Amino acid sequence: MLAFDTLMVELLLTRVFDVILYPNIGYMIITSSLLSFGLAGVYATLRPLPSPEAVPGFLRWLSIGLAVSLLIIRPALNAIPFQYEAIAGQPVFQLACFLGVYVLVTTPFFLAGLALTWAFTTYARHIQTLYFWDLLGAAAGSVVLIPLLPPLGPGGGLVLAAGVALVAAGTFAPLRQRFLLPAGAVALIATPFLLPDYLGFVEHKPDRGLEAARAAGHSEVVRWDPISKIEVIDIGPVKNIVYDGGSQASFIYPFDGNLGQLRRDLEISAEQNAEGPFLRHFWQRGVVASHWLREGAARRVLIIGSAAGQEIRSALAFGASRIDAVEMVGEVISLGRNEYRVYNGGVLNHPRVNAIRGEGRAYLRAAGEPYDIIQIFSNHSSSSVAAGAGAMDPTYLLTADAFEEYFAGLEDDGILHVNHHTYPRIITTAALGWKRSGRSDFRRHVVVVMRHPTETDTLPTVLIKMTPWTPQEMDRLRALFSVDDQNPYYEVVEDPLGTQRSYLSDEYYSGSLSAVTVGRADYRIIPTTDDRPYFKFLRRRMGPIAADDTRFVRSEVAHFLNTQVEQGGGIPMDVVHLIVTAGVSLTFTLIVIGIPVAFGRVWREPWPGKASTLVYFSCLGAGFIILELTFIQEFWRFIGFPLHTYSVVLFTLLAAAGLGSYASRRLGVRPGGRWALPFVGTLAYGVFFLLSHEAFFDAALALPTWLRISIAALVLFPFGYFMGMAFPLGILCIERHSRAAVAWAWGLNGLFTVIGGLCSVLLSIYFGFTAAMLVGLGIYGVAFAAMLRLQGRLSRRMA
Repeated sequence: MLAFDTLMVELLLTRVFDVILYPNIGYMIITSSLLSFGLAGVYATLRPLPSPEAVPGFLRWLSIGLAVSLLIIRPALNAIPFQYEAIAGQPVFQLACFLGVYVLVTTPFFLAGLALTWAFTTYARHIQTLYFWDLLGAAAGSVVLIPLLPPLGPGGGLVLAAGVALVAAGTFAPLRQRFLLPAGAVALIATPFLLPDYLGFVEHKPDRGLEAARAAGHSEVVRWDPISKIEVIDIGPVKNIVYDGGSQASFIYPFDGNLGQLRRDLEISAEQNAEGPFLRHFWQRGVVASHWLREGAARRVLIIGSAAGQEIRSALAFGASRIDAVEMVGEVISLGRNEYRVYNGGVLNHPRVNAIRGEGRAYLRAAGEPYDIIQIFSNHSSSSVAAGAGAMDPTYLLTADAFEEYFAGLEDDGILHVNHHTYPRIITTAALGWKRSGRSDFRRHVVVVMRHPTETDTLPTVLIKMTPWTPQEMDRLRALFSVDDQNPYYEVVEDPLGTQRSYLSDEYYSGSLSAVTVGRADYRIIPTTDDRPYFKFLRRRMGPIAADDTRFVRSEVAHFLNTQVEQGGGIPMDVVHLIVTAGVSLTFTLIVIGIPVAFGRVWREPWPGKASTLVYFSCLGAGFIILELTFIQEFWRFIGFPLHTYSVVLFTLLAAAGLGSYASRRLGVRPGGRWALPFVGTLAYGVFFLLSHEAFFDAALALPTWLRISIAALVLFPFGYFMGMAFPLGILCIERHSRAAVAWAWGLNGLFTVIGGLCSVLLSIYFGFTAAMLVGLGIYGVAFAAMLRLQGRLSRRMA
């Protein structure tokens, strides 16, 4: 139950911080939980350990403390006056507030970690069974978010977790408390189910007018989807769908359902260069571009990230025969079909519209026929859980592999329509996908239109046509945007018929950038791939950059990157979490390793193989997390839905590791016995996976989602099974030496899990997921070597 609470609360708080701060800061929860486990191990090495007879009582009180700390989090977090944008103006005060937030969220993990530490050190001889239950509980906690978050929200989830902690306390309660603690637990567990509204959290960031809207009574709907928190506010002529407390927004524009009249209004507006009708129905003119060009001829349209339905309305107005609208946040589809179906003109209920909760690329793979238009308008998630990485926000819709799939999924004269920031990198990435598809002369197939002033246009219109653009089509497009000498509001910045008027050189369209060109650019222009999908990781320097045509730095790119620096008071917001994690990891390394060495009895006690033991447990922590995070990304491509992938990978690895721990006793995996089995199994299966998984995944991509999930679990199971044997094996090697040594080993394992997580992110950014997986397997090889040394010492001692 403690392990269940730990994982569930970790995921709940990650979602909370996605909403009240930013997704990158949500990564702090993962590091906080793991570092707290490390601190618990250090504490246990420095303090006299309780006697075995006293441990059950301590476990009871630690569980009660865990329940109390969980109940405190929400009101205390709401009361702390931390404001992210105020750091630059009030650095000392805001950093003190942030420290309070950090202590608040780490306390529950420290208490749970200390309870587990004392349990493992006291009953180390039963570690294989204890570790089984620990991992089984963690596996259950990793998947409970999906069904519980929509009805309860994270605030209710924390109350439920507190009830579970009281149940855990009751397992060691004396007779007189056997009924008191369970009664309190039942009351806590039932409370969030009985409340009419969510237990809310206060945002600590600019909130897109949420606070004022709530005060004025304009907040109409609040729902927690497993992907995002959704709040609909009335802002006058439109309804604003706010994602995760202001991280993103989409608009429901009022519409009477008269598609013919809408079409006529847009034609007249384009002729008269009037923005009114466009802005009454769409974010900008670019939303309708592909449909305008394919009027009456688009038999099938795929919209990836349909959100509130702007693109659907456009496709319907221009006569699309069938529209598949794919959206990951199911609550947004529900709102459009139900509460706001009259307000939005019933576009999501239209007989020609098929609105699906799912992931775009996975849906495209399973489509039986090609599309005339594939449209992606500013699609990304503000959820750490949806991203699955916990750190750098991979963008799988904008990789060369994704573009290959789009091109394969289009008709011979189909159009790919993308609105997203940093179009030069979109071009280089799409060019690589075009080249891989066996096509050439990419430049004649691409047009890009931007608004002025360009630094404020973070969503330029990129249109990639499978056949070369014709003069008639370009004239039609210019008519939409009213591009002429008298109207400088829109500009064709990449013209397939007049390359001399284009901004980018031919090399950007070649699919093969030279090292000189890559080095000259002041930001990252290299194509992103599924192996390195970090499209948004553009920064090459910590400070601001200037617009510079000689370095292909357009004004909107400079503005986009410099805004991140301004928001962080000089520290780039897009990489601040890596800086913080690196600093915290270094600090805690000194604490977890340095303090026991300087002050603890554990270092001064003579126990054989001390150095090898430290290396061994450090490698287990780093190796496991590197492989786990890499698997989340690798299996995303196979399963397709990020949240499902996250849950399947965590649940399978943890449950399989628990079963491996339990089975290791029966299989004779122990010091002096079949100790090599965990490492031989992990390394051999890892090599097999690296050599075969790409071909295997490609062969099974067309299968139904439930079958791909089942196959993924079967493929992952051997990894978890063998890796789960290694930790209890190490505990059995040292349990006869010192209980403090067991506690220190647990702390090192937690610490290096954090360090390994950071290394996983850096490795995948700079070298790719395959390289990260090789490093993870190599670390298990080092652990194998360390265990070999320990076994050699054990053999000599027995001789």
